[in-house]
Amino acid sequence: MNPLENQLEQYESKVKADLTFAQLLIYIDTEKSSKKAQEIIKELGIRIFKAEKLSPNVVLLKLETKDMRDIVLKLTENGFLNIKGYNAASSKI
Repeated sequence: MNPLENQLEQYESKVKADLTFAQLLIYIDTEKSSKKAQEIIKELGIRIFKAEKLSPNVVLLKLETKDMRDIVLKLTENGFLNIKGYNAASSKI
C-alpha cells in the first residue's frame, strides 16, 4: 500500500457523516501545493463551507455535493493524487 494512502486512512475517523455536505480529505505535501490547491478551488468558483487542517499535510474540506466531481477532477489533473471523497448522500462512515 502507498504510504501516502496510509496517511489519509489514519484521518478517516475524523470524517463524520454529513447529510448536507460532501467532504474531501486531501494530502498536501508543501506550502506551494497548498497555495496551488486554493487557486484551483478559487478558479472553479467552488464554495468551501468548512476547511479543517487535520495535520500539517492533511486537510478536510466540506463542500456542495454537486461540486465534488469538478474539484476532484481538477485537483487530480494538477497532481493532487492523494484524495478521499465522501458524498453526503451516500456517506457510510
